Amino acid sequence: MPTPAPRRTTPFHRTATACMAAAALLLATSTAAAAVDAVTVYPDRASVTRVISERVGPDMAELIVDDLPIGLDRDSLRVGATGPDGLRIGALDFDMVRGSERVNRAARELAERIETLEAERAGVADRIAARDLQLSLLQRVVASSGDNAPAPGELLAQLDRLGEQADRVYAERRELLERQAALNEDIERLQRELSDLGNQQQDQLKLRIALDAPNAGSARFTLDYTVGGASWRPVYEWRLDTDAAELTLVQSAEVRQATGEDWSAARVAVSLARPSSGGALPELHPWWIDVLQPRPERRAQYAEAPQMLDAAEVSGSRMKEASVAMARLAGTALTQRYDLPGRVAIPSDNQPHRFRLDERTLAAELAARAVPSRQPAAWTFVEAEWTGDAALPPGPVQLFQDGASMGRSAFAGAAPGAVIESSFGVDDRIEIDHELVRQEREVTGLLSKTVNELREHRITITNRHARPVSLTVLDQLPVSRDERIEVRLTDRSTSPDRRDIDDQPGRIAWDLDLAPGQTRELVLGVVASWPEDLPGVSGW
Repeated sequence: MPTPAPRRTTPFHRTATACMAAAALLLATSTAAAAVDAVTVYPDRASVTRVISERVGPDMAELIVDDLPIGLDRDSLRVGATGPDGLRIGALDFDMVRGSERVNRAARELAERIETLEAERAGVADRIAARDLQLSLLQRVVASSGDNAPAPGELLAQLDRLGEQADRVYAERRELLERQAALNEDIERLQRELSDLGNQQQDQLKLRIALDAPNAGSARFTLDYTVGGASWRPVYEWRLDTDAAELTLVQSAEVRQATGEDWSAARVAVSLARPSSGGALPELHPWWIDVLQPRPERRAQYAEAPQMLDAAEVSGSRMKEASVAMARLAGTALTQRYDLPGRVAIPSDNQPHRFRLDERTLAAELAARAVPSRQPAAWTFVEAEWTGDAALPPGPVQLFQDGASMGRSAFAGAAPGAVIESSFGVDDRIEIDHELVRQEREVTGLLSKTVNELREHRITITNRHARPVSLTVLDQLPVSRDERIEVRLTDRSTSPDRRDIDDQPGRIAWDLDLAPGQTRELVLGVVASWPEDLPGVSGW
């Protein structure tokens, strides 16, 4: 059998072989776009899920995601994958990508695009100038033909030709002007992007995922991680309808995030859980009681300087790691979250973005409350039982009464079944007058003298409503911190219905039911007594 002739290697073959080897090397590593698919926002952080769809095979050994936020908690990262048989995930390695390098590369690309568009805009401007010159020449031809008027038939032919030329030139000029305007808009947009790059030089993380894919096919990767720089807080609108005696609670979530990654078209949920509290139950340490020892005399010139601990060491030993579409309440009785409807976009700009969570209308009990010693006016006061399935966390409240804004308040939160209380606007149909009617001072006793000071106020209340009104009048009595100072009510005083309201010493209340047009008077007289030899009394 004849021996085959050796194969001749030409420059073409050598080039093709090198290209194939380079292609195989490129296939070994793939940089994938990992879209943010879902986000759960907590009061002090966020849990993010990214999804990657990529084709894998025996020639692919590594998958790269190069735009992860620098604040990512590396210990929280979990990578999952589904794909062809035999697909396995190996080691996970992080690299840092400097923002200056990324921005400089993007700036060069933008500058080249701007330069290309500016060259095209200059060519369009030249063509517009050419059309203007054509129009000027046509106008000169028309003006010169008026001196030597041709025959009527020839004149009509010339007019037709000139009209066709003018229509064509004007049409081309309009198209060029429209193209020029579009180029101006594109150039201005790219210039704004170029100037904004200076604010986008934050560093990012690059994740390398080692792969073993013996069989080719489509794969889906998920990246779950926790990142700081995100938060949300509940905000409320409470709308009171006094005619219907109804209180409508509108609950919204105000979300902020400056994680370094934009959440574009993501499924977003806000959770009431607090991961920062961790799973460590607070510990109890021995509570020592001892005899107070006299402080030793300090000798600064011989005293040994105390040993100082590093601040990071101290903090590290004690601190832990840090029709409107409605949301859907999900979770369990202990861990609750609201899933926002649809997909939303929240850029990494640290600006507040508000989303509606829930709206509930409750039956309300209307009354009035007044503190005449502070202001002679009565406020509408509302009580309503919270009938929702989830607890309401604390947050600021914007108050509305019959469509009018009544200012802001602070809400301490409420569990299901709790009573919500709040004052709203001033009730101008309840007239209140508060005046000092008596003030006296006398010293009694012969040997041991006592100072007695009396102050008496009268509170006059009139109901100008055409309906009965329940009114609670709040006031306070001075409370002595020294047994030598005695405080008592005078005999003329109207006895309060309740004392020490809300466990606050000295706080008293009168509960009044006022008929239409009815006027009531309350008298509050207080006598404070103390020995004359006291150096003085504060707070009186």
